[in-house]
Amino acid sequence: MKVDFFIVGAPKAGTTSLYHYLNEHPQVEMSIQKEPDYFSDKAIQKQGMYYGKNRIDTLKKYEALFMQKEAVLYGEGSVSYLFYENVAEDIKSYNPNAKIIIMLRNPIDRAFSHYLMDYRLGLVSESFEDIIDKKSNHKNAHLFYQQYIQVGEYANQIQKYFKVFDTDNILLIDYEDFKGNVAGTVDEAYSFLKISSEFSADINTKYNAFTMPKNKGIRFIYSFVFLRKILTFIFPKALVKNIRGFLFKANKKPVLLEETRVQLKQFFTDDVRELGKFLGKDYSKWIK
Repeated sequence: MKVDFFIVGAPKAGTTSLYHYLNEHPQVEMSIQKEPDYFSDKAIQKQGMYYGKNRIDTLKKYEALFMQKEAVLYGEGSVSYLFYENVAEDIKSYNPNAKIIIMLRNPIDRAFSHYLMDYRLGLVSESFEDIIDKKSNHKNAHLFYQQYIQVGEYANQIQKYFKVFDTDNILLIDYEDFKGNVAGTVDEAYSFLKISSEFSADINTKYNAFTMPKNKGIRFIYSFVFLRKILTFIFPKALVKNIRGFLFKANKKPVLLEETRVQLKQFFTDDVRELGKFLGKDYSKWIK
């Protein structure tokens, strides 16, 4: 078997929702681990990335993530694939006919959302401003900066995929379009993958909705990666969902400081313009 399509990023741009909506389709099987990071594993390990996920570092482990051998199409979603070098080439070498789905979000909103996710998990305690201003003394400060800022510099990342894959094999999805018309965007993905559009996914189910730990103690305990791994791999998915529901609560999402937004607009301006020029699309709404 070969994996047929890849949701390669960007992080915090709706990839988890699309992963689940595609997995509902009877002609599709998505990997049982949402982000295998198989083609970026070496780069992630070299950097010492702080998420500590279950490693999929061999082809045997990778193929074991797909159980339904009768599926028409196999897919996976690893948001690290957009950022790291040589991943596009490695995917092309693995499957020359692979299809690539790229989801892009306003890099400023994406950066802050990524920070809030890490904060919720107890992985970062410093302020967002200290990290982007490089004032943090945390051992992972450089990786935080990479994840929140550099990952949002899309122009070069996008160009790598267009250099390797034919335009017809790449689907670009704007996060705002996705949020504004989920059903239409999912149908667009079905059409891109050439699977039946008669099936309708349950788009009412929300994924990765913003929550926060109920108290500081839970946030501290949940910051230990090995405990989260035990929770994920020992207990059934339904039980894990219930446990997380007990530990976390829906909360009002923090708002990015306006002066920080202005600062990041200035930072991302050149990259946004380069991206728009390359794709022939106006992304100036992100920096206005």
